[in-house]
Amino acid sequence: MSKGFVWFCQNSNDTDYSKLSCELARTIKKHNKENNVCVIVDKESVFQSEHVDVVKVLSNDDAHGHQKKFANEYKVFKLTPFIHTIKLEADMLWNSCTDWWWHYLWQHDLVFSIDCFDYKERQVKDKEYRPYHEKNFLPNVYNGMTYFRRSMFAMDFFNTCEAIVKNWKFVKENLLINCFDELPTTDVVYALAYRLIDPTSQRLIDYPWFKFIHNKPAIHRNKYMSDPQNYYYPMRIDDSVFFGEKRITAPLHYFYKNFLEVLDERTF
Repeated sequence: MSKGFVWFCQNSNDTDYSKLSCELARTIKKHNKENNVCVIVDKESVFQSEHVDVVKVLSNDDAHGHQKKFANEYKVFKLTPFIHTIKLEADMLWNSCTDWWWHYLWQHDLVFSIDCFDYKERQVKDKEYRPYHEKNFLPNVYNGMTYFRRSMFAMDFFNTCEAIVKNWKFVKENLLINCFDELPTTDVVYALAYRLIDPTSQRLIDYPWFKFIHNKPAIHRNKYMSDPQNYYYPMRIDDSVFFGEKRITAPLHYFYKNFLEVLDERTF
């Protein structure tokens, strides 16, 4: 298995990420021929899915006791079973064939989703809910969809992420402006790590298609009402997801953890 999709699945007090992971894996298998899937879980998780090829168990859970399980994500470089990896988040859905992506991605060591899409797949550069990016002039990269291959550059990036996570108190007090997060979040860690290893962004690749639809209300500011999940009435028709009149084709990061239940109620 030379290439595939990987994400972490650690349940929290209010979200069953195992269920979300099974649905993401199912949609990847549905649309892609290149569809190897690896899910990384903790020792407390019971995970099984016919749509997942490899399940890896964390030997040491750095996020134990955390409500938001971000502290292990720098480990993805060492844990992936693939030479070429697309790292995702569990609360996503795949909506079209992306096999052709690999022909472009494999040429590079590291590719991020830079910016994101609204539901009409228009690029959104707004950083309203990312104040640390604005204040610290960080690149607008999203960990939710990241490609990397086994390479020295990718290894340096994830080693830098590890150093940031393990020294977070020093980092937030000395390397970031007005950062008050008690625990590191992956998007801030990724952005800072990339700025440190490539300060002029000479190797930062921005493919216009390597982005996902983000369903946070701030992404739809001045375009939709405050609750986009109900405003554009998402539904599933013949296993295709629609937002209003628009069939979704880009990967969807739905953010609202009850999104699958909403779709089940509106399936035709």
